[in-house]
Amino acid sequence: MIPLRPASVGIRALCVLGLAVALSPATAQNPLTLDRVKASGQMAVGYRESSVPFSYLDGSGQPTGFSWEICGRIVEQVKRVTGRADLKVVPVAVTSQNRIPLLQNGTLDIECGSTTNNSERAKQVAFAINYFYTGTRFLVNASSGIQSLDDLKG
Repeated sequence: MIPLRPASVGIRALCVLGLAVALSPATAQNPLTLDRVKASGQMAVGYRESSVPFSYLDGSGQPTGFSWEICGRIVEQVKRVTGRADLKVVPVAVTSQNRIPLLQNGTLDIECGSTTNNSERAKQVAFAINYFYTGTRFLVNASSGIQSLDDLKG
């Protein structure tokens, strides 16, 4: 079971949105995820093995991390909605290469990782609200004379 900590209002809102997104149909051929989860009594939860602090394996080899905890909240909501207090979480290790295909083919019911929400991926899977934002910067030696990207041309 995914251990839970007290949640803030923001985390609760994220969980509700995540529940709605996670349980929406992936394709017209697949039954609704919620119906499938209710019927099987299992929820396949994808996690990354080394995407610290979002989803990774702890010292005992168990999934943990911020995203894993959010998914734990979503699982609790799924239990309530389906009436399946006995719902079993099936952790499934995923990689950056297979996480989206596994969601699309129904192997996963939800993924708990650090998958970037971009327009190309949004055509393939549904995302909950973003809860982490980051940026990228280039670092160069101060004596390099490089001041902008234009200085890298040539």
